[in-house]
Amino acid sequence: MLQPITYVFFGLFVATTIVQLVAAFLEKEMLRKITKPFCVFFLALAVVVTLPTHPLVYIGAFLGVLGDIALIFKNKKIFLLGTILFLFGHFCYLSEVLFIMMKNQPLDWWFYVVVGFAILLITLAGYPFSKKITGTRYLSLAGNIYMGVLLLVSVVSIIASAKGYANFMILGVIGGISFLASDMILTKSFFIKDFKRRDYYIMLFYLLGQALILIGITFTYVLV
Repeated sequence: MLQPITYVFFGLFVATTIVQLVAAFLEKEMLRKITKPFCVFFLALAVVVTLPTHPLVYIGAFLGVLGDIALIFKNKKIFLLGTILFLFGHFCYLSEVLFIMMKNQPLDWWFYVVVGFAILLITLAGYPFSKKITGTRYLSLAGNIYMGVLLLVSVVSIIASAKGYANFMILGVIGGISFLASDMILTKSFFIKDFKRRDYYIMLFYLLGQALILIGITFTYVLV
């Protein structure tokens, strides 16, 4: 059951998100940078008080907060750190979705083999393209692994929803796609060509993605 404090923290998330998006749209950099980490931070607190016994969910969210802080700085080494933080955050989300599926029925061993092979395939197949864009080997590999895990969050959410494991996991699918859109915009602005109001579009899709993934998992536990 949702707690009253949950609504308070979610309301703070909505409020800071509005401030963040307005600041990004108007290109008020100081206000945008100050408010950026607090958006997902309040969302993570809402998850903590709602699902205190499911640490992977809110650890994933707090890793996103650290990733937000890292990506405030326009530096390739810091960008790599941010990518790794978000990567582990998505590992947490992916693990939690798998736990949800295993509650009703154990998953066959080959499922994990397919998941591992899929991440490896995406990493290796996309390496020449990503290396050309980033110009950095480690950043390319980390980015490809991250992208593979992010895609798997959506794919596994689709499977969970289709098989009736979790009625609300369709939100995770939409969230994963929104997250992917944000990352594509971020990659283009950082490595290819910058453009006006980039942070508005990046944060719009990013915050929508984080919110839908976390709401989908939370509602699955609380409302089902």
